[in-house]
Amino acid sequence: MPTMLFPPSPVAPTLPLTSQPLPYSSLQGRAGFSGFPSPAQDYEPRTLDLNTRLIKNPTQTFYLSATGDSMEGWGIFDGDLLVVDRSIKPRLGHILVAMFEDEVLIKRYALYLGTPHLCSAHPHYPPLPLEGTDCQLWGVVRAVIHEYLR
Repeated sequence: MPTMLFPPSPVAPTLPLTSQPLPYSSLQGRAGFSGFPSPAQDYEPRTLDLNTRLIKNPTQTFYLSATGDSMEGWGIFDGDLLVVDRSIKPRLGHILVAMFEDEVLIKRYALYLGTPHLCSAHPHYPPLPLEGTDCQLWGVVRAVIHEYLR
């Protein structure tokens, strides 16, 4: 099988990490409140609800676990949890979940040589042309949840 050459990925090259001071000397913030704060504020529940934060259309949203290494260059790693929204109209640059020729894929929707393709961030996976293929869009990836400790 002949080797096919593709242009380099649009992912920025990685640079070695360097230790730099934070741009702010303190992480304390100040809000623009005036007057005397209520003593009850200290007892208000402070929770972060990821459903409220990440799901904009609950009836059209589902979760999917990523497998493989084709999207690592765009920050999606094997085992990551994806929040997929079926209500979003896909645009160039979006990361999509699609059934492509009987295989579920996670790819970026992009133009390659002037035509729509599903593209990975890994040089070993060539862009997949959408024209003339059996491709069904399942949804647009709204968020990626990457666990450091599993």
